[in-house]
Amino acid sequence: MIQKGLSFAFFILVTSTIAAAQAHAPVVTMSVTSPDGRTQEVTAPESGLATVSLKDGTEYGFRPTIQDSTPWNRIVVTIFRTATTNAPTQLLGEVELKRGGPAVESKTNPSFKVAVPKVSPPATQPSSTT
Repeated sequence: MIQKGLSFAFFILVTSTIAAAQAHAPVVTMSVTSPDGRTQEVTAPESGLATVSLKDGTEYGFRPTIQDSTPWNRIVVTIFRTATTNAPTQLLGEVELKRGGPAVESKTNPSFKVAVPKVSPPATQPSSTT
């Protein structure tokens, strides 16, 4: 019983730490062109996840990881097929991009064209004065 309680407490601690870290992470804007030619603009905090759904309902995740310091010019976007009731999340591959550069076609199946038009600084938290 105590072990379950400690495991749950550890899970809560890890989850809140990740959420707090993402609140201070740069926000990456990605332009994703799906195999059907549809282009969607999605955003995610650095190391966060943005999702895109294809017309058939299949959902894919895009996780940006910034590889350098400000002004955040080098980004690797990892592409996943998200979990379903029948299959776990599947890593498909990654693309290396330059902020503001051209779209790069992934070597995944299905293939996506991904670009990073901008990376924004973390949103500032409003200060509370009481």
